[in-house]
Amino acid sequence: MATTTHRRTETDPPVTTADDTASLWLWGTVRGYEAERYVATDPSRSAEVCADLYGKYGTEFADRLNGRFLVLVYDHLDGDFHVATDTLGSHPLYTASSGDGVVFSTDLQHLARTADAPVDGRLMAEYLTTGRVSGCLTPFTGIEEVPPGTVETYVSGEQPTRRRYWKPRYRPLDKPFSWFVDRFVERFQTVMDDYDRPDKRHGVLLSGGSDSRLLVASPPSSATAYHMSDWESPETRVAKQSAEVAGVPYVWLRRERDHHRRALDVNPAMMNFYGRFDQAHTTGFHTKLREECDVLVSGLYADTFFKGGAIPKQSVQLGPLGDLDLPVATSIESIEDFLDVVDQPFPEYLSESGSLADVIRPDLRRTSEGIEYRGVCYPSLSELAACWEFYPMSNDPDLFYYGLTKTMPHWTPFLDNRLIELSLAMPWRYQLRRNIINAALSRIAPDLASIPNARTGIAVSWPFPLQYAAARATSLRRQLLPGEPPKQYFGYGPWTPHAKLLQTESFGIETLVQNWAVIESLPYLSREGVLECYRDHMVNGNRQFELYILLGMLRMPLTTHLARRYAGQTSALDDNHDGRERLPENFSNISLDNVEDQ
Repeated sequence: MATTTHRRTETDPPVTTADDTASLWLWGTVRGYEAERYVATDPSRSAEVCADLYGKYGTEFADRLNGRFLVLVYDHLDGDFHVATDTLGSHPLYTASSGDGVVFSTDLQHLARTADAPVDGRLMAEYLTTGRVSGCLTPFTGIEEVPPGTVETYVSGEQPTRRRYWKPRYRPLDKPFSWFVDRFVERFQTVMDDYDRPDKRHGVLLSGGSDSRLLVASPPSSATAYHMSDWESPETRVAKQSAEVAGVPYVWLRRERDHHRRALDVNPAMMNFYGRFDQAHTTGFHTKLREECDVLVSGLYADTFFKGGAIPKQSVQLGPLGDLDLPVATSIESIEDFLDVVDQPFPEYLSESGSLADVIRPDLRRTSEGIEYRGVCYPSLSELAACWEFYPMSNDPDLFYYGLTKTMPHWTPFLDNRLIELSLAMPWRYQLRRNIINAALSRIAPDLASIPNARTGIAVSWPFPLQYAAARATSLRRQLLPGEPPKQYFGYGPWTPHAKLLQTESFGIETLVQNWAVIESLPYLSREGVLECYRDHMVNGNRQFELYILLGMLRMPLTTHLARRYAGQTSALDDNHDGRERLPENFSNISLDNVEDQ
């Protein structure tokens, strides 16, 4: 590889090492590093910290860092170019070959268009089925993501080399639950103390649950709580009460009726083919948040790392009431067992039928290092099962974290290396049948723990069996009995019920109509299947996930480029892509006129 190019990162111009022998670019934040002891650092000096450590340790500097980051280093002495990702790959970097070099970009849509990369039909099907392309592949042939926990080195005239410095290792300790609570409380409070920046205005994203409540139990300096919801729901009332008890100012960010319509206008442009357009929750409030806050603080990934959110669970089917997840891990003894757990059929709007297992089975293989899968390695089946949805973080079909990254500076304490390390030592039975977040909150702030949880209706200090039963009873009551929401597209929790929204608002069908020519041009989409999926949802209200993924994909700027290329044209597709004149005759029975105004 003779040349490398990259797009602008947060540090521009680059910082240099003390001896001016290397230039370094950083996207993200470093909060500390390991030396003889752990050293907490000023997040505003993240790039300088990396440059200092590179000067001392070379490429092994990345092994020591605690933070969420992407670092690019050009060494002037030998001409080598290094790329370092954090342990989870939170800040994605995509690569594509270009002539005699390689091109880097943090924007997958931009890179795919620049490289004119062909679509990989099976991987595009995976995205449209699950909301992500797992591992380090993308829906485009020749474009891959740099793996998490990795340093890649590019040397002129040679193939790049890759060194993994971290991968998740599940090593449960035979300790009582109280031991883990002690360690968690100690580490969590250390993380909060290490970070605190009195000169910054902090906005804490507060819900009605215990994860974000723990953040206001030990809030950073100059903190204000921000809560997002559609109406003054039980969740909103609990969030407000929690802020009052914690003594933290409270601001309600109320979503207007057109919030999702506006999100569909804005968010698809920043998507890297994982997540749904609506999950960049803060973008609708970014102007206010930027004016009032310097840093947003979130409780994201507490469920993933400490409540068994990513562990495959046994479930029972309850007919029209849906499936009930049990606090019991699914036994996975083989790769085929894993495929059985994650498998799901393609949506009918794909031109080819199939299932997720058909796509990912060929890429899973056992090696002496563990289970290799599309550029990442899981040491065993345990890590594959429990870490598949967050390692790398682009495996997570949720745009919330990345949306925050694209909005403004933010911090997620539960992604601190010290807490991740503790979660990997915590037995699954504790994650599934205990609640360490509730236990920590009860110890740190009993007054906050005494406030009923919005989802269960009882205090978070109550034992787990009662929490579990109360959550299921509340969910059942809300399904079977007339509810409190003033609008049927409002919900009890912090997020809008997408199923009802699509049935009562017109932005979904409008997007399909306006992009009908695009749908016709893309070979991996079935026109009839799109109509069938939408029609099914209007009747049964159960296809919201597939439709939200499709709507977001249709509004990505890259999709227009792809449609024109497949159509063999450069400008024949109008900017609004409206193909109304070519719609099937039976389209009228799901047209805009039949969307009820609620």
